[in-house]
Amino acid sequence: MEITSRKLGREIAVYASASIEAEVMGVLRHFADAYSNRDKERLLELFLPDRDVLFLGSGQDERCVGPMAIWNQIRREWDQIETSRLRFGWRSVSLMGQVAWLATDCYAYIESGYRKAELPLRISAVMLEHEGQWKIAQLHYSSPVQPEEEVDTCLE
Repeated sequence: MEITSRKLGREIAVYASASIEAEVMGVLRHFADAYSNRDKERLLELFLPDRDVLFLGSGQDERCVGPMAIWNQIRREWDQIETSRLRFGWRSVSLMGQVAWLATDCYAYIESGYRKAELPLRISAVMLEHEGQWKIAQLHYSSPVQPEEEVDTCLE
């Protein structure tokens, strides 16, 4: 197994091996599947059972701390859309001990009534190994809505 590492303070972070990347991305794929199938129990089992677990969306009010806040946000999203699916693309997964962090580009296919859209999304997450399984400790998604070359400054 080839490991590429970099020093962070006294610890060594490594770019995840193919098997760790597959495990961590598998959690994200299970999240996408449970979300799409509106499976509350399976979805919430993917998160770390901790009151500080965090789920951030791109909306100003989409900062959810704790399992109940996460569930309330997801339920609200389910009330607004009828169909959703995620398709993942580029990714980066790194590891330090029992902590993995990732970033990925993906597309969300969404239907609501007669409206359909495929939106580009970026997801970043921190996962912890908990009782032999990777669990989501922090998940953030946002949508890059405009290519940078079309914007004059970061304030637009």
